[in-house]
Amino acid sequence: MKIRVTTRAGLFEERKHQHVERGYRTEDERPIPANGLCSFIVVRFEPASDEVGELVAQALNGRRGLRGGY
Repeated sequence: MKIRVTTRAGLFEERKHQHVERGYRTEDERPIPANGLCSFIVVRFEPASDEVGELVAQALNGRRGLRGGY
């Protein structure tokens, strides 16, 4: 999963540090402000097998998805 984080120049390092603490890796840093804003991309790789495993567990437990009660 990739997310572009845009923040005010004064908060750039703090926001970057917060995302690193949460397990993201930073890419494409743009620390020089454009119109007062800086940005960076954070990436976190989650194995696809965890998503499939979660869906299987929900199906086995009888939990319904986002579509509601059919």
